[in-house]
Amino acid sequence: AWRKVADQLRSRRMPPRDAAQPAAADRKRLSQWIQQRLQQAVARHAGDPGRIVMRRLTSAEYDYTIRDLTGLRLDVHRGFVSDAVGGAGFTNSGGVQFIQDATLQRYLDAARRVADHAVIGSGPLAFHRDPGNTGFELSAITRIQSIYRNHGFRTAAGEGGEPFGLERYPKAFYAAWLFSHRKALGRGTVDYAQLAAAEGLDAPFLSYIHQLLQRRDLGFPTSEIARAWQQLPVPPVTAGAAARQAFLAKIQKRCQQLAGRVRHWQNRFGANADAKEEAPVLRADLFRVTRTQRFEMNINWPPKTATANLILSVESALPNERPEAVVIWKNPRIQFRVADLREQPFHPLREVVTADGVNRLRFGKHQRGGKIRKGDFTTLGTKPVHFTIPIPQNAGSARLLVDAELDVDRGADCIVRCSITQREETDQGKSISALLANPGSPAFQAWKKGVLQFARLLPQVSQREPAPSDRDPIPKPFDATYNNPQRNAFHVRIKYARDDQFLVGRMLDATTRRRLDRAWIDLRTSFGYHDAWLLMLSEMFELSLGDRRMKDLDRQWFDQLPREVRGYLVPLHHEYQADRRALQSAREGHLKDVVQFATRAWRRPLTKNEAGRLRSFYQSLRTQKRFDHTAAVRSLLTRILVSPAFLYRAERGTAEASSAPLSDWELASRLSYLFWSSLPDDALRRDAAGERLQHPEVLARHARRMLKDPKATRFATEFFGQWFGFYRFDQYRGVDTKRFPEWSEAVQSAMYQEAIALCTHIVRENRPPAELLFADYTFLNLSLAAHYGVPFPKPAKADPQQVSTTLLRRVNDVHRLHRGGLLRLGAVLTVTSAPLRTSPVRRGDWVLRQVLGESVPPPPADAGSIAADDVPADGLSVRQRLAAHRRDVACVNCHARIDPFGFALEHYDSLGRWRDRYRDGKPIESAGKLRDGTSIADATALHSYLRSKKSQFHRTLAAKLLGYALGRPETIGDTALLARMTTLLADGAGLAELAESIVRSRQFRYHARTAPAKR
Repeated sequence: AWRKVADQLRSRRMPPRDAAQPAAADRKRLSQWIQQRLQQAVARHAGDPGRIVMRRLTSAEYDYTIRDLTGLRLDVHRGFVSDAVGGAGFTNSGGVQFIQDATLQRYLDAARRVADHAVIGSGPLAFHRDPGNTGFELSAITRIQSIYRNHGFRTAAGEGGEPFGLERYPKAFYAAWLFSHRKALGRGTVDYAQLAAAEGLDAPFLSYIHQLLQRRDLGFPTSEIARAWQQLPVPPVTAGAAARQAFLAKIQKRCQQLAGRVRHWQNRFGANADAKEEAPVLRADLFRVTRTQRFEMNINWPPKTATANLILSVESALPNERPEAVVIWKNPRIQFRVADLREQPFHPLREVVTADGVNRLRFGKHQRGGKIRKGDFTTLGTKPVHFTIPIPQNAGSARLLVDAELDVDRGADCIVRCSITQREETDQGKSISALLANPGSPAFQAWKKGVLQFARLLPQVSQREPAPSDRDPIPKPFDATYNNPQRNAFHVRIKYARDDQFLVGRMLDATTRRRLDRAWIDLRTSFGYHDAWLLMLSEMFELSLGDRRMKDLDRQWFDQLPREVRGYLVPLHHEYQADRRALQSAREGHLKDVVQFATRAWRRPLTKNEAGRLRSFYQSLRTQKRFDHTAAVRSLLTRILVSPAFLYRAERGTAEASSAPLSDWELASRLSYLFWSSLPDDALRRDAAGERLQHPEVLARHARRMLKDPKATRFATEFFGQWFGFYRFDQYRGVDTKRFPEWSEAVQSAMYQEAIALCTHIVRENRPPAELLFADYTFLNLSLAAHYGVPFPKPAKADPQQVSTTLLRRVNDVHRLHRGGLLRLGAVLTVTSAPLRTSPVRRGDWVLRQVLGESVPPPPADAGSIAADDVPADGLSVRQRLAAHRRDVACVNCHARIDPFGFALEHYDSLGRWRDRYRDGKPIESAGKLRDGTSIADATALHSYLRSKKSQFHRTLAAKLLGYALGRPETIGDTALLARMTTLLADGAGLAELAESIVRSRQFRYHARTAPAKR
């Protein structure tokens, strides 16, 4: 209060101009007396922590804390009542955080929602984005697919699938070469784990590949791959660093080529033209080769195409061979498809191809003298044959059918791959192929053995997806034919099939295998998986199941089953029992996880009594309420999240002294909620447990670390957003969309992100805080730049983030475009406007209060109001109405201080866009004059004026930051600290130095007495 009196005397705002004025000597003497008493009080109370009412988590802090506890963005705060503002102007002040029954009910509902996202299965307690049983199932799928993607590979894909992990084979070949030559490379002590980590591989996979490539007992084509790897050059004995790097780059390239050969052989052996219901993946149980294969090919073409061009090719499936293979192409026929017409008939190919094609294919003539039908033709050797099909008018696509047969009587008894390829670019597959061979040939049996060995040792896929696609194989004994009723029933009822033997056996370490096994257990137990198997098998084999389910089956029932059925059901029952045992054995671990969850949620270690009460509560739910394990754990989590220990940032008080130091755990919470609006991370918890946070330098180190962290965006959002008024601007509803139909959610969101991005940049880069006002840069995306009417720079094509038109990116040199700094932010300019027009009063008041930190009394009750529209019926402009307003003695003092700042920003409309004229065509009136005679012509002049008041802005920033950190208003005991902070800012300090001075201060590290001292 006395500081305000001194300020009024110094600025000569008091006594009022029309009142009797003290003599200059009296004014000076009074000012000196006040300053003397203030200095005495400052010295007496310096470092006093001040009274801080116990703070409850704000809605944002609650949401961030839940996010960091669970890893999920659940937005549970949206059901909460809006937070009140108190203290230094922020929501984290305990003095305004009242609680009612309805508030508690909302906390209970929110806690139940969070608990419903818990994953309580065979592994540790976790959380998933989807709640309940559905979330349990989806969590398992997500974990399985994550392991598959992060550790496995799929160089070929089924329907709708995308290849991934293509780099694993070349990296493994290269790392295996490095391991073999580790001594020559000067890395004699390196092991599989180190090399694998460096190349982004799993150590078991590298070990497997290295040992495989050194084997001498391999058949074709694996032997070809191993031989090529063994022939890679050895490292040069003497070479400089540059030469060595160039040599290693060549080895890497050779390994990539080698992996390409692996894919070539995989593809050559993998596809089967007569098995379109299966993904084209080479594997032993799918591999089948005969002398005859049916080809069925869809032919498509771009619009306005006159002909379709096809190529028949025959190539050897053995290396270095060009056999004189004879292939008879029987009954080739084609069907053209016309939109909106019933199915068209097939036409013999000889009636459709061009005359040149008839000559090339030589229908009805066997090229080795045998007899064939007049519509058939033969190909000889491995030379491709081209032919052209004219496209009828209105035909949109075609279907080609032909049977290919290897003629071993008149040609070589060989193994070949036949292919039909279309030249035109189409939106579907351009080629189909199949292997042809004589299964009775001795050479074929040796060849097949080698191919199947290759399929096992160097597979195309390390695992199948947990949910087979429509064209993937499904487990035996079910019919895997595409669109078969039994197959369709499998997809609906059983849904999942595990097929990951190579990944598990050759690629994963023990820890990851356990994680994968647990995920599969959770997936199978998330619904009636085993019962679905049982029911489908009983239907298939016509078993008398009755009401039995998997849990009811016993050995006696199994013994009376046919042997084939037992072969499926007994392993299934063993798996069912093992899954149930895994769930049971995980329960004690879940209780330990819940206790650990409570220590994080309550932000301190639990006492033995607290941990015991949680366990007792669980037991009572199980025994008295008859809750199952999952429901009991969810209730336990709910209890933790409605506890005062979670909802409140409690700090133990002292009645023995005027103040006492905070504990390490309390300091950890103060730090984390100051900078991240959430609970302490592991680094803070470790230092709290080690009692190292009592050292100011440790606090300062954490402050700097935390302000550089991405979570410092929360600090920028909460502190600067609440201070400058753009907090939760994405939810702002103060724009009249009838007046401004161009206002959109995209622009509103971009404005909000622009404000946050500016503040975050200044925080994380530790820029001088004056850049908040004067930055000659901003952050825009395409929609916001268009809204402001400023050019959006062309992106650098090499950077995907730069190419994006929705992500914000920094744009420099924007003062010339009337952008840059807080006063030119669209979010600030919009919230300080009225729904239909700009508001010089709101904008000027914002500059005075928030930027300069000057207090403004509320308007008198009879002050009246200004017209809501910018073109009122009486013809008076807003400036003219305010001029009349200022003639009122009760209003003149405040408006003389406010209005010139607001009018300086009149060139910005209600949506933050630059303008030169009002809506009625009149020129913008932006000039004004302060009470001291200072003229402010426009926004540029206002910025110049604020530069002259930088020290005042620094003082405001220091007071606001300290108030935000402590959750209370400024006190006399803060004067010295604020003076030091202001000096730091004047010397060029950034937010990090300012934050460091706060966390080192006694105000931050201590708390005041909570009860009267004993007399």
